[in-house]
Amino acid sequence: MGVVDRKVFEARKKAFVERLEREALQDRVDGDILPLLRLLNQHPHIYTTSSCSGRIMAAEAVRPSYSKGRGFRPVAKWHHPVPPELVAEATAQLDNAWLMIRGAILHLAAADAKTAYRLVEIGRETGHKHSGIIAMNRGGIFVEILGEERLDIPLKHNGAMVTDVATAVEMANKTLVLAKLRLYWLAARLEAELFGVDAPTSEEIRRAIRRVASCLS
Repeated sequence: MGVVDRKVFEARKKAFVERLEREALQDRVDGDILPLLRLLNQHPHIYTTSSCSGRIMAAEAVRPSYSKGRGFRPVAKWHHPVPPELVAEATAQLDNAWLMIRGAILHLAAADAKTAYRLVEIGRETGHKHSGIIAMNRGGIFVEILGEERLDIPLKHNGAMVTDVATAVEMANKTLVLAKLRLYWLAARLEAELFGVDAPTSEEIRRAIRRVASCLS
């Protein structure tokens, strides 16, 4: 008998899908990734848990960290390119401020090893190189698909500006756009591989990303 209990899997899938739709109604779900999450939840061997299409975040910190303990406090986040004025406003009263950019992250549960490994393969094939299986229990084999885009830009230290906000935001916005393009590549391959939807080939998408990247440089 396998690790995953199908009854437990189905019960947890139902709960997570209901939570997703409830939070979507409350405008608490990243709109750029919601259509993909809904599609993936239609697959009989997959459900989604927590995901993000990529974001820019301003944080109060002496040094960047994902710790939720002392010394790190997010003050604003955006899932889209942002004007420098908003970042300057969000960090105006901070003594120590960072601008942090992260690519897409998807957390999914698979009902079997074959599906889990295929999700990891598609993630890595589309440039989400840090993808892998992170846990398994009766509720599923849990996969993390993680984009490689990451920037930590210091804005202020001990009350003094150390980076021009406009320059930092320009870099952040360009990085986020590329992260979103990589996510759309992932979505296209998932649609093609898991649902038989016609989609551009990986090479076609690579060429499109390269064209956009050249325009951003």
